[in-house]
Amino acid sequence: MISNHLKTYLLEPNTNLKPLFYEIVKQCERKNIRYDKHLVTFVMNLVSLDPQFEIYMETLSADRLNHDDFVEECVRRLSEDRSPALITLKMQLYFLENFFNRDDVVEKHMRNLQLKTAHLLKEITENDVITKDEQEEIFNKIIIDIVLHMGLGNPDNKDVINETMKALNSVMSRSDKAKFVTLDRKDRLLALKDIREIVCGIRIFNKHAGNSTNGMSDLPRVLDQSHESTKSILQITLCEIMDKVNLLTSALNSSIAYDLRNRTIVTLLPENISGDDLDNLKDLLVMYRQHEVYTRKLIDELALIKFNIDTCNQEYNSKLVKIHESVQYRTAIPTDRVFPKFSELTRIWLQFQNYIYLLSEINQISNTLTNLTERCLSFDDLAYRLLGECQIHTDVDRLNKTTGKRLLMSVENECEVVPYSQGMKVELLKFCVWHLAEANGVLMPGNTDMGVCQHQKDFYAFNIPEAAVFFDEDPDKYVFKVVTIARKKIQLIAFLDLFYKVQTAYNSHSREVFRIKAPITCEQEIQTELHPVPSNIDRQYRWNIWDLRREAIDLTNMRMKRTSSCQTVKAKQTQVYLPKNQGTQTKVNRSTETEQRRQRIKNPETAPSPLQVYNMTVEDFSSATYNRIK
Repeated sequence: MISNHLKTYLLEPNTNLKPLFYEIVKQCERKNIRYDKHLVTFVMNLVSLDPQFEIYMETLSADRLNHDDFVEECVRRLSEDRSPALITLKMQLYFLENFFNRDDVVEKHMRNLQLKTAHLLKEITENDVITKDEQEEIFNKIIIDIVLHMGLGNPDNKDVINETMKALNSVMSRSDKAKFVTLDRKDRLLALKDIREIVCGIRIFNKHAGNSTNGMSDLPRVLDQSHESTKSILQITLCEIMDKVNLLTSALNSSIAYDLRNRTIVTLLPENISGDDLDNLKDLLVMYRQHEVYTRKLIDELALIKFNIDTCNQEYNSKLVKIHESVQYRTAIPTDRVFPKFSELTRIWLQFQNYIYLLSEINQISNTLTNLTERCLSFDDLAYRLLGECQIHTDVDRLNKTTGKRLLMSVENECEVVPYSQGMKVELLKFCVWHLAEANGVLMPGNTDMGVCQHQKDFYAFNIPEAAVFFDEDPDKYVFKVVTIARKKIQLIAFLDLFYKVQTAYNSHSREVFRIKAPITCEQEIQTELHPVPSNIDRQYRWNIWDLRREAIDLTNMRMKRTSSCQTVKAKQTQVYLPKNQGTQTKVNRSTETEQRRQRIKNPETAPSPLQVYNMTVEDFSSATYNRIK
């Protein structure tokens, strides 16, 4: 299966491709093509792996012509609404988005239930209770809350409400009820959770003890019936898929012939079959094989759920027996011993409900996949014409033809034949890599009983022993051919899990990209540099936080001070005078200036100090006054 990282890589929209995304959507609307935005993103991410458009996930080509070709190619693929290729892409997108994690499904249904009962829960936990009628109303709402959360029946059924009320009254006395309504919101929630579990356990026990429990489902029996129904539907669906797969595989097999001398496959077509018809059949086979993979995945998940259901059934019956033994010879139920057992019984009951949700999800996924394949155009008549007089063989029939044979290798080989073991990951879903490369996308299942061929860290299966010899001569040649085919048939990328190989070969047009060259080593002396990283010593760094605090206090106090004639060293850190923009100014004569002052300004180098000017001004003023008096 595709990893979560790769799933995100294929499904998430790329920011760099947004302009092209809007252009594709605009073209689809102009041509009245039905589209889904998630499907457009999925197709764009796959088509962008083709280097002919020079568009990849991180960058965009500067050539506008490449952009137009890319948009046209994406629109063309989206326009073929009933083609097998687009149906396969829709199946892949739907399955990647909706195939569930069991915990996620349970959490999803719990959130939906909480949203539906949020208003009821708020009234129970937040409303103030004063009168006896208000208290009675709160506990009526608690009964409905228990029925809804625990799945004990229809809350509109009076019998269901009455039996739940009896179970609640056996748990809580009048003093307990009066104490409950005085609790705060948090404590009410905790108490309500315990009340739900105990009351639900009592109702389950009463049902199996033979008391009247109208409206309460028998979940173990419902689960068994649902499991059998789901299993039957999946098996019928798988049989119908395999009938199509066997027909298409046999028809395509009848159209090819092995040219072992030239190490290739020759295609032989009747006169009434064209090359486009053959490509449609290949795409149709990919679609049904993809549907087969997903259906088998659902069957495996169903088997795991069945195992968990059986385990829960054993615990469920065991808890019922223990509770029955505890209360059989007692007139009053000992709450400190029995109530926890009721809570444990309720938890198993809730697990049964979770498995019902999971079975519902499996049925929904299976139905959606089947509906998608039914939209595809029918090519049965074309397949029968191509099949001619040949027989329809199953996968088992084809594998039986090579029973007892082993893969052959030349003397100087690049690969190694190893026996197949359970759990070994074989590339290309165990389809023959030689057939896929030489027959331009024909899916022919390989026979792992002959062994598998190990190239680097990958394992490959083959349909005939001679194919392994051809592959061994140049493995990268055939892997690159498969990558080239996947660039044109983008549905193969997710189907055969080829994303990383296609991504690796993006900037290469030859098979050399898959060759891992051995590193060349030699003896050489080197000397370690004394200080490879330049030092950066901060002289004002303080490791003691109290030093920083004292310095901050000093600076804060200094802000309240003012210096007039001089500055201290510390004050310079807080008082900053930004430089002024200076320029020249033309001299302007004013009526108040004396001749002596003008001359002094003209010669700034010989100008006296301000003190001297002051003294001279005083002397002049005194002389003028004295002369005037004389």
